[in-house]
Amino acid sequence: MQNNLTDEAVSEVIGTILIIALVVTLAAIIGAMVFGLVGTVQDTKVIAVTAVRYNSSNISLTYNGGDRADQVYWLNISVNGTPAGIMGTLGGTSPVRVGNATLIGGNFPGYDHVIVVAAFADRTEQVVLDTTV
Repeated sequence: MQNNLTDEAVSEVIGTILIIALVVTLAAIIGAMVFGLVGTVQDTKVIAVTAVRYNSSNISLTYNGGDRADQVYWLNISVNGTPAGIMGTLGGTSPVRVGNATLIGGNFPGYDHVIVVAAFADRTEQVVLDTTV
């Protein structure tokens, strides 16, 4: 059996490339953690709100609750980028009741963008509905 000297160097080159790739990857991960690029993950709350169009003048919104229903103190409603109402009491101290509904009146020609932002007891806010009706 003949031993070719060029075959021995191949495994060393591949090993060196793999070690360099591992070091670069670890340096990137550690650097991201040290410099704060990773950040913290915000706790996502599951809340359901539905929007139904009745006609060109009325959109109905219903609060259906969710896993943190007892922590929702008010819902800010906007239609086509314009504030359209609040469900609950702004700055309130008691949660919005599940099943609570509100009727938003206006000139809604169709395909209107409805956004509802929930305000929670821990002073955080989260978009709970982003739809077109």
